[in-house]
Amino acid sequence: MSQSPLDRLLGNDDPDPGCDAGLEVIDQYCEAIRRGEDAAGRFPAFAAHIHNCTACREDTEALLAALDGL
Repeated sequence: MSQSPLDRLLGNDDPDPGCDAGLEVIDQYCEAIRRGEDAAGRFPAFAAHIHNCTACREDTEALLAALDGL
C-alpha cells in the first residue's frame, strides 16, 4: 500500500465511497489480502478510498498487522 508523497497528496479520480462505507468492508478487504486474493479488484471502491484517505489506509495496515500476528 505504499505510495509516493505526491500520490498521497493528490489522491486519485476513482469514485470514493467515504470512511463510513469503508468501515463496512475493511475486515473483508483485509481477509481477502490474507488469502492472497485480488482485494482491490474485489473491493475497488474501498481500494480507491484507502488511496485517498490516510486514516483509513493506516487502519487497514494496522488491521493487517494484527491479523498477521494471529
